[in-house]
Amino acid sequence: MGWKTAHIGKEGDQFAVSGVRVWQQEWRWLGGKTVMLPNPLEPVETQSFMICEVGTPNRPIRFAASKLGSGLWSFYVPD
Repeated sequence: MGWKTAHIGKEGDQFAVSGVRVWQQEWRWLGGKTVMLPNPLEPVETQSFMICEVGTPNRPIRFAASKLGSGLWSFYVPD
C-alpha cells in the first residue's frame, strides 16, 4: 500500500478524511501496525506512523498518523 501526505496540523484541529473529522472520532490502531514514512517537516528523515481507522467497522476510513512535537501531528492517507 502506498501513502500520500494529507495534513500537518495541531492536535484537535478540524482535519477530516473522507468528510470525517479524525479528532472527533475514536481511533482504532490496527493491531499496533506502523509504517515508516518521510517526516513532512524534514523529508530526508523517516519516522514511524501508526496505521489507524475511524468510522464504522463496515466502512472504515484509514490513515497513518504521527506526532511531530510541539502539538503538531502529521497524517498520511492511502494512495
